[in-house]
Amino acid sequence: MCVFCQRDTLSNILYQSEHFLLLADHAPVVAGHILIVPRDHYTCYGAVPAPLDAEFLHLKALVTGFCRATYRTPVFFEHGVFHQTVFHAHLHVIPVGSFPDDIATIATEAGRPVVSQADIRDWYETQGHYFYLERLVGDDGVPHAAIYPPNQQLYYRVLGLLREQTGPPGGWSPQPMRRLTGTRKVQELTSAWRRYAD
Repeated sequence: MCVFCQRDTLSNILYQSEHFLLLADHAPVVAGHILIVPRDHYTCYGAVPAPLDAEFLHLKALVTGFCRATYRTPVFFEHGVFHQTVFHAHLHVIPVGSFPDDIATIATEAGRPVVSQADIRDWYETQGHYFYLERLVGDDGVPHAAIYPPNQQLYYRVLGLLREQTGPPGGWSPQPMRRLTGTRKVQELTSAWRRYAD
């Protein structure tokens, strides 16, 4: 059974809209790590139907405002299906602040730029699995996004560059360690979200 479909077991819900949930990641990569999860079961955002785009984009804007006010500018990352541990669409929102151009260049060279959710659906329908990466550029947060194929070497190269951005203190650590030490970050995120929402 899918963990995101078992609502009664989800303890880190920050916000609920009609079709989506905002969750504090239980093993946060950095403080402020949030997941945007559709309520219905879709394997990835490439499978999420177009009528949900406006609501989804509204939530991305809401989370971006929160991250910028409370932490740092976020990066959005999705595994697609490759390297997933939970096969239910979830977009990682990771407040890392600055963002190396190398990542965007690597992703665009190996894949293609993304302008809308339709580009992600098109890739998924025609090419299958993917990785998705989005950074916000400038004070107005213009999105620059790319989708690229699920190549293991490319995946680890991009993740390595993202890890470098988190840096110490409190940087990206292995998942088992993040699970052990994540409780405090989740509690702090939950409190910060409540203050922001009020």
